[in-house]
Order: sequence, then structure tokens, then C-alpha cells
Amino acid sequence: MFAMIMNETGGPEVLQYGEIETPEPGPGEVRVRVAYAGVNPADWKNRQGMLAAFRPYVFPYVLGFDAAGVVDALGEDVTGFALGDRVVTPTNHGQGAQGSYAEYAVANVDRVARIPEGMGFAEAAALPVAALTAWQALQHNGGVQPGQQVLVHGGSGGLGSFAVQFARAAGAQVAATCSTGNVAYLRELGVERVIDYVTEDVTAAVKEWAPDGLDLLVNTAGASSLTHGLDLVRQGGAFVSIPTLVDDGDIPADVADAARRGIERVYSMMTDVDCAPALATIAGLVVSGEVILPEIRELDLREAPAAHEAIQTGHTRGKIVLKVADL
Repeated sequence: MFAMIMNETGGPEVLQYGEIETPEPGPGEVRVRVAYAGVNPADWKNRQGMLAAFRPYVFPYVLGFDAAGVVDALGEDVTGFALGDRVVTPTNHGQGAQGSYAEYAVANVDRVARIPEGMGFAEAAALPVAALTAWQALQHNGGVQPGQQVLVHGGSGGLGSFAVQFARAAGAQVAATCSTGNVAYLRELGVERVIDYVTEDVTAAVKEWAPDGLDLLVNTAGASSLTHGLDLVRQGGAFVSIPTLVDDGDIPADVADAARRGIERVYSMMTDVDCAPALATIAGLVVSGEVILPEIRELDLREAPAAHEAIQTGHTRGKIVLKVADL
């Protein structure tokens, strides 16, 4: 199969288009012929070698956690899917398989959800890691409830834009931070209080909006961008951070400080818990119009280096997807 292949870690230039062996699905796995692959911040960090602590790099290496396409082959003991089904999935790249910047990718069947009628492959590819991470941060780890005051720090990115909408869908009052150019975008998503971190004092703005303290704070932007986050959360509230791998601060000290204040401190990464059902629910919310997809920018698979240059700035709005094939 053709793919964007790495033979070493490094800058965007290490991504090269070429041929590599097509993966075969093992027991309990589905092989997907990829139409679109989603691009996530984890991808550029992975490209630079920052995930070596989780597993060794074996070259040639293909990046990509998100895939949307059609079922191409079924492993042993897989039921519930047929060849040709339109599906979306976070691939098994996190468990060591080759990723989705390729014509084919494999995923455990419990990670695979059908794409509903009315949703295209590009839209579906924007969902897996960003939407599931936001969903699990709010639902599983944040315990979001109706009427709560929730702040999403970094609300305009791919993950943040899902988080603000999931919080609203849960009945919470939502505030979010962003740069000046994204203020109107967050207002369009229904955010009650949009805080421009370029022109406003974030701490003062949050305390004015939630004088008794936040019920839930979700930080998608890194520890250094919100150094006094614990001061914004009420006793008994929760502070959930999405690990960035490059800007997470002193986690043990932060957890201990939160415990002394009576605040639940959680570092939330996407897991396989209820993965496929949650992904199906999210896709349904998008099709029904309850959740608006982030702005999607389509690039060709061969343009993966340009996608990485853009997302590595940390200031992209919405989601980048790579077109792999017309299906």
C-alpha cells in the first residue's frame, strides 16, 4: 500500500510518500480502506519522537490515529460488520500498529463505529481522537452536570470546539478562552462567555463570570498558559487537563496541591472505554445538528508535511484531514 512513511524521527520533512506492506487484521480486528485520515497535535509530537516513552519506534513508521473509510477485511471472531460498511475509528496506532496516513489501517472492533447517513468521510475523520478525548474529559473524568459553570481553556481548536459543545449539550453554562481571531467562532458555537486571552486578563474574567469558582475547568492548551488554574475552581470542583506531552507542568505537585484544596485533579487521555458507542453517539449529535463540526481543512495525503507545519503552531482553528482515496 502507499502511505506517508517515516524512516527516522524529526521535522515535517521526514514524512515521505512511498510503499509499505499492507497490514492484515488479526483476531478481533477490522481493516479499513482509508478515505480520509485525521491530523492531531499528537501526530507532530509522535513524528518528533516524543512518544518513545510509550513504545519504541520501529521503522518504516506510519503516523495517524484517525481513519474514516470502508471495511475492507475482517479478522477472526469479528461480528457486526460487513465488507463495504462505512466506518470511522481511532486506529490501533496507539498499540503499535501502522497509522492512518495510509491506504489501509487496522483497528480493534470495539473501536469501530458506523458512519451515519448524511455524514461524509471527511467529516467522520475529524471525529475520533479529538471528539472522544473531549467527550471522555467531560463525561467520564469531569462529571459534567446541568447548570454547572464550565470553562474550556483553548476552546477553538479541534478538541476544544468539541468540548464547549459537549458541555452545552449536557446543560452546563460554558465559558471558553481563545485568541482574538476566534472570538466570533466560539460565539457561533453558543459559548456564553468568550474570553480573549490576548486582550483580557483571563483570571479576572473568569472570577467575574464565576465568582464562587468554576465547577469544572478543562484545559486543552498546556500548563504554562494557565498557571493559576486551581485558583479558579471551587472546592469540590474538578480540574481536567488534556496532557500535551510538552507542557504539562509538575503533575505530582499539581495533584497534591489540588487535593489540599479539595479539588479533583485529573489528567485525561482518550481510552477504549465505551469507545465505539461514544463515537456513534457523537456522530449522531453531529448529523442531528446538535453539535457543529469544527472547521475542516482538507489536504491531500502527500501534503501531510504542510498539515504538520500548520498544526505545530498550536493556533490552528478546527481540524485538518488528509484525503487518501475517493471511496
